[in-house]
Amino acid sequence: MASIFDRSGNFYAQFYDSGRSPKRKRFSLRTSDRKEARRRLTDFERAYEEGKFDPWTDDPFSEDESAEDPVDGPTTVGEAIEAFCESKERQGRTESTIRNYRKQWRLFRGRVGGETLLDNLKPEDVRSFVYDSDVKATTGANRHRHVGAVLRWTGHESVIDAVEKPKTGDKLPKALREDELRSICREAVKDYRKKRLSGGCRSREMVWIVPAIRFAYFTGLRGQEIGRVRWSHIDLDRQKLTIYRQKNGDESTVPLIEPARKLLRRLYDGEDGDTFVFRSPGCSRKERSARRFREHVSRKFAEWRDEAGVRPELTLHSTRHGYATRLAEKGASAFAIKSALRHSDLSTSMKYIHMAGKQLQSEVEAAFS
Repeated sequence: MASIFDRSGNFYAQFYDSGRSPKRKRFSLRTSDRKEARRRLTDFERAYEEGKFDPWTDDPFSEDESAEDPVDGPTTVGEAIEAFCESKERQGRTESTIRNYRKQWRLFRGRVGGETLLDNLKPEDVRSFVYDSDVKATTGANRHRHVGAVLRWTGHESVIDAVEKPKTGDKLPKALREDELRSICREAVKDYRKKRLSGGCRSREMVWIVPAIRFAYFTGLRGQEIGRVRWSHIDLDRQKLTIYRQKNGDESTVPLIEPARKLLRRLYDGEDGDTFVFRSPGCSRKERSARRFREHVSRKFAEWRDEAGVRPELTLHSTRHGYATRLAEKGASAFAIKSALRHSDLSTSMKYIHMAGKQLQSEVEAAFS
């Protein structure tokens, strides 16, 4: 009925009911202590069974908050984002999501002024920010979404509703091809050998990223998920990898195809189960920031991509797109792709079907040109 999970050192509760919408309801337990989190979850479960608490409709900490001195809602642009983010943290939103809201609102605040009253904001203020001539339409649409969420939350939806969201078109994912993967990996090895000869790096420094990139392509894992993979998460006999912290906080498993299994067998040297699979020789074996791991690997990917002369629009996340596109090209259904990539919506998976169709069209055209 209910489960507990750790996200960035804080504990969250998750209730599940297949007959409700959404099926899962999550909220923060407001503690970083596992025992206290378990105690609080037990209390919430008991209250739910007795009909005294419904996580889908009730605020789990409403009684605690009502005991505090009442506070007025945010009145200025500067106050709005703090109140909004505190609310979202209580709802269990991820750190990266809240960080994105802060980033966009900080830029908006710099444009209109942090002391500006929310009641004094005009649609023109938002429109000039969203349709800034120095940013792309996709960036403008992102600004519209993030700023709009805060304005609607504070009751100022009329301001954002008067500003049309920039049209960006339906862009297909930028998928990495296998030949591009080989070119990038070759460039990485070349860079490593050059630095080793000149004394610019230690043994196996940098080059450990190569199997991490290849593993991402053969599994479709996200960058931070790659950074969290430990040997205890891998079951080569069942050909499965367990992911304990997905983007949505749920646990899941992904299949390990032969290229991924072969890579893991070559990497394994008898390490214990809690050891990270992908790491540099000098890093901690069991503690790390998954976000910093992703940022570091992404920077090296971009560096080797440019040196290899492959498409500049490709990123580390393109390995995931490449995995999904290969499935579509081999005839996998949108439902199979949704399951393999762990998409929350089938429409996301359908993009790869469309991409495979465009690739087929291109190859047929080339055959008759």
